[in-house]
Amino acid sequence: MISQSENIPSKISQAAGDQAALFFALALEQFLERLPVRSRSIVVARFGMQNARPKTLEEIGRTYKITRERVRQVIGSALGFLSGERSHPLFVGIAARIRSTLEGKSGILKTDEFLEMLAPAGGQERGALLVFIECLPLITVEKATKEHEKVYALKDFPFAEWKKIKDAAKAILTEAGQALDGDTLYARFRETGGTADRQEFFDFLAVAKDVCQNVFGNWGLAGWSDIRPRGTREKAHLVLKTVGKPLHFREIASLIDTYGLTNRKKRESHPQTVHNELIKDKRFVLVGRGTYALSEWGYARGTVREVLEEILRKAGTPLSREQVLAEALKVRQVKRSTVIINLNTFFKRVGKNAYSIKK
Repeated sequence: MISQSENIPSKISQAAGDQAALFFALALEQFLERLPVRSRSIVVARFGMQNARPKTLEEIGRTYKITRERVRQVIGSALGFLSGERSHPLFVGIAARIRSTLEGKSGILKTDEFLEMLAPAGGQERGALLVFIECLPLITVEKATKEHEKVYALKDFPFAEWKKIKDAAKAILTEAGQALDGDTLYARFRETGGTADRQEFFDFLAVAKDVCQNVFGNWGLAGWSDIRPRGTREKAHLVLKTVGKPLHFREIASLIDTYGLTNRKKRESHPQTVHNELIKDKRFVLVGRGTYALSEWGYARGTVREVLEEILRKAGTPLSREQVLAEALKVRQVKRSTVIINLNTFFKRVGKNAYSIKK
């Protein structure tokens, strides 16, 4: 065993210098020094510690002209040696860091988020962390299922309780039929008798597949367009619904990118594409020059003349110019002069200042 009197943390600190981000890699190097050169090289290759992707057993076998099974044996032996060092103060410190990270997230984290938190430098640092994880019984990795992402969890994590809380949130959202902000969702959870504290509740939901949070922080079911919008129209709808007011199609395109709704394969949304998509969809109303609103807000489609005709038809009686203007501006962003010109051109004046539909 490595002598516990050996000041490894000090050696790491001195060697690291500006490479403080390589804590796990430098720590692992100290432990691996006692292994044969080939064993060290195989572990490094298998866990991607050469700033490259992890190599397969077959690739490593070809390099050293040994079978895949022999590669597996070498790696198993190396991990066994490292597991025997778990009582070393440096190993204890590494275990404590890993445990505290998981405990800070209620015992469970998506694998990519966990690795990003502990080894943001990636490369050899991340590979070294993966080696230590393999040697620690306190942590378990669970493959992705229909209900949760691939996760790291503390060994005794209560998955049954996790499912109970996740299913309760799913039932609340299903009943609501719309996305809910975090405060509302948690309040309704407590109203149903849920006892999890706020942090545990949202830490549990953070790894769920069927209950998700959108870029605006609202929660809903994964299949909802307000949570995971797919096409340009769904993204534009979510932007307008969130902003809560009519926007020019260029603003909509810009906000799709700003809010991170752009397809990763595309650099940015094209304004003309947004315009072409919205003008064909009845959920959107062109209420001004290039400006769109949602029809669910009460905005009317059609020309100004058609909008005024609908207002007068619903009224069933002549309306004053100011009354027509007031109603028209509720459903259209249009100049007063445009409304007045249309009234004088296409509608019948009744009395001094009232209008009705021409028969």
